[in-house]
Amino acid sequence: MKVKRILMRQVFIILLFLTGFLFFSPEVLAQGKFAFSASVSPFKTHSKSYVTNEIPNASGTGTTIVENNSENTFKGYSIGLNARYSFSPQWSASTGLWLSESNLNLIASSVRSHNLSIPVMVNYQAFDRKFSPYFSAGTLFNFRTTSHFDIPGFGNFIIKSDKYSRVSPTVGAGVIYNFAPHLSIIAQPTFHYEIPVSNTSDNYSRTYQLSFNVQLMYKL
Repeated sequence: MKVKRILMRQVFIILLFLTGFLFFSPEVLAQGKFAFSASVSPFKTHSKSYVTNEIPNASGTGTTIVENNSENTFKGYSIGLNARYSFSPQWSASTGLWLSESNLNLIASSVRSHNLSIPVMVNYQAFDRKFSPYFSAGTLFNFRTTSHFDIPGFGNFIIKSDKYSRVSPTVGAGVIYNFAPHLSIIAQPTFHYEIPVSNTSDNYSRTYQLSFNVQLMYKL
């Protein structure tokens, strides 16, 4: 029930966000430069981290340095709603709200995570034709992640990350197919790299993600 409430709340935020676009700038919409799309993106994420902790010895005298290396690969998907504004037939800017879910199966436990993110992208369409290469570059702002752990013998528990956003530079290269006067499909393999909050010789992390973003877009 908690997961459903989280999903419903975030979907409501997405709808509220895009409804504001529709009613806040009617004069912009009247120019025919706005477009809206629904997207789905299966992804694969690879994460590697190294952490050292200094803990007291059992005897109470001195401390011991404990090293922890972790490397995981997990899969998931994201869904989202997007808004795009075209400056010219080739150039546009877009944003939206994406909700993602990922699953990680460990030796003795499993983790299911949900995350809300906002993409801010600049897009380039090579040709003003029915079929054209389509490129995107920008940043993905990732907000609080909610992770649900299932550990046999211990039960289920939830961990939430901090409220600060994590920034992921993003690039994508694919195609756009304008199959009707107001309808298009965009398909793009996409690469994201998450900028670590802080890396030192004692603590560091590296996370990158490969995804395949598909959008069904309606142009006003």
